[in-house]
Amino acid sequence: MNQMPPMPATTPKKSSGPLIAVIIILVLIVIGGMYFLGQRMNKDYGVPSQTDQITDALNQQGATDDLNSIEADLNATNIDSLDQGAAVIEAEL
Repeated sequence: MNQMPPMPATTPKKSSGPLIAVIIILVLIVIGGMYFLGQRMNKDYGVPSQTDQITDALNQQGATDDLNSIEADLNATNIDSLDQGAAVIEAEL
């Protein structure tokens, strides 16, 4: 009788190549997204450099709490120019 011995049950080996390729593609997409997000956040919106002078003037107010000092700070503050760059930023949005 020419019977062949039973073959041992083998499971087919799965390749991990496609899984690794998908992981690499996802990592590249995430890195690219983070790059473009960073570029968008660092974009100059064309706000005039005078806003830095306004901010500096506001930061140089007195630190005392007596009424004369508070009144002098209020009189020295120009509130008409506080929203100077808002129109430019709003136009960009």
